[in-house]
Amino acid sequence: MTAIKEKLSQLRTLMSDHQIDLYIVPSTDPHCNEYLPECWKRRAWISDFTGSAGEVLVAQNHAYLSTDGRYFLQAEQQLDAQEYTLLRQNSFYPETEAWLQQHALNKTLGIDPRLIGINRAKRLQQILNDNGGQLKLIEVNLIDQCRVANNENISLPCSQAFILSEQYSGVSSATKISWLQQELREHNADYIVLNALDEIAWLFNLRGFDIDYNPLIISYAIIGTDTARLFVNLSSISDQVNNYLQPVKLHQYEDFGSVLESLSGVIWLDDKIASYWILNKINSKNQIKLASSPIVHQKACKNVIESEGARIAHVKDAVALISFLSWLHTNWQSGIDELTCIDKLAQFREKNRNFLGSSFATISGFAANSAVIHYSATQETNKIIDDSNMYLLDSGGQYLEGTTDITRTIHLGTASKQQKRHYTLVLKGHLALGRAIFNRSTCGEHLDILARAPLWSDYLDYRHGTGHGVGSCLCVHEGPQKISQMNSGVPLKGGMIVSNEPGVYLSGQYGIRIENLCLVVIDESKAAQASEYGPFYKFETLSLVPYCSELIDVSMLTSEEIAQICEYYQLIKLKVSNLLDSSAQAWLDSELSLFIQVHEERFIRYNTVQD
Repeated sequence: MTAIKEKLSQLRTLMSDHQIDLYIVPSTDPHCNEYLPECWKRRAWISDFTGSAGEVLVAQNHAYLSTDGRYFLQAEQQLDAQEYTLLRQNSFYPETEAWLQQHALNKTLGIDPRLIGINRAKRLQQILNDNGGQLKLIEVNLIDQCRVANNENISLPCSQAFILSEQYSGVSSATKISWLQQELREHNADYIVLNALDEIAWLFNLRGFDIDYNPLIISYAIIGTDTARLFVNLSSISDQVNNYLQPVKLHQYEDFGSVLESLSGVIWLDDKIASYWILNKINSKNQIKLASSPIVHQKACKNVIESEGARIAHVKDAVALISFLSWLHTNWQSGIDELTCIDKLAQFREKNRNFLGSSFATISGFAANSAVIHYSATQETNKIIDDSNMYLLDSGGQYLEGTTDITRTIHLGTASKQQKRHYTLVLKGHLALGRAIFNRSTCGEHLDILARAPLWSDYLDYRHGTGHGVGSCLCVHEGPQKISQMNSGVPLKGGMIVSNEPGVYLSGQYGIRIENLCLVVIDESKAAQASEYGPFYKFETLSLVPYCSELIDVSMLTSEEIAQICEYYQLIKLKVSNLLDSSAQAWLDSELSLFIQVHEERFIRYNTVQD
């Protein structure tokens, strides 16, 4: 019996004990985290699938994994095909509902209510009811029971919390809490309940290391019009942190449910984030206000200090990545592999002051591995990097000043005509989005076509969003803004940070992605300021690393695109070059000069025409 088959057998025994036919194992946790502490990696435990998105549905005779296009190849490689069927999502929403509508006749579905959002729980309930079945809430997580029976440790992590000072946050926690309490009064609410860890971290200027890659502390919070409560493992709170948080009342993490039950009044829940368990804990006599948390938009629009911090963090990150690329170009012939590159890049980042760690698991993929959109190198898949194919590196860092995320695809030898064409098509989309000018009503979905159009002209596309929001010394993926074919309904505003990352992926051959982070800023040109349709916005590119000159087919670029690259390279030279050691500086100067000097005449001619 395989390990997965044995685990599924254990789970099905518990399902029978609870008289359920089906059991959902989501990828998330009680706080809607993307990255989970080990104790909450339940879906990975029951399926071996380690992608960041997807969920398992276990029936008594078979199991199913629903995930999106970013992870199709990875899922095929990791799933036990005898035990699992892959449900391929056409969007970022699970296929679980569609499967239940077709197959769950007179069935009982069990869920852990802490792991299901309010709206989704109601939707599942309706589907089961329509099919003559029922939804059963099981507060004791069945995967946890299996793991305990196998003598596994599922204790919550407890790192030491620290305060992100106003030098980096720009605003005190007391000021933020007062603002939120005023929001409650204006919206006629008595309390707001918070379970999203990045919102709690932002509100209290609190950071920690409970979760890999995200500087967060596992916690809940309840803010009233004149009170503030934080629920956390108290052993993680030092006297210094406690003094800073005054007059916030601190509670043990486990006390959250009982305090929730005692609340009285109008209680505000974010229906996109709050769990069904939270809703059910609140006394039914209370009025529930279901609306997006005001923190979501406030956090997304970085203040002046946070915006400047992002610029500082990206200069530091550019030093690390350029130093790494210089090292790789010099040393690849010694037999460097994907895992070695991950370690070496981390060493370069660790040299930077105020570096806290990676902002996500580095994607280091050579050749066919680069075609797996969210590839994760292992000892079994690890490839030696040479000059025969593409190498894709997607990585980021957490700094006190900000959070970074950047992807570069390179070729250490001579690229084929097809490789150059594909890379240049991706680059053209990346450049088009980077120079976009848009007004105040523009959402990310309105701009997405700019990045895809060059690829569409060759009947190519990519199965992921073009851009995600990024936090400030917080989560590398944050909302509400995004650039995607999916509707967000969220206009891009000044201070928001988004990624710009089109790509193309040829299964079994290679993948290409180019990613910069961009800050939304007001267009202060005379023409923009004079327009009656303003204000207008544009993107300030934060990432400062050159593209791969070997992969660019210049004949496919317009004069405008060449000028855009030249201006970008001049900015890199100005901000980064003098911070590098001599070898990295020489490599960078060679890369920049190679492009600028060759195309200087077209660059000057284009700017002359524009003037």
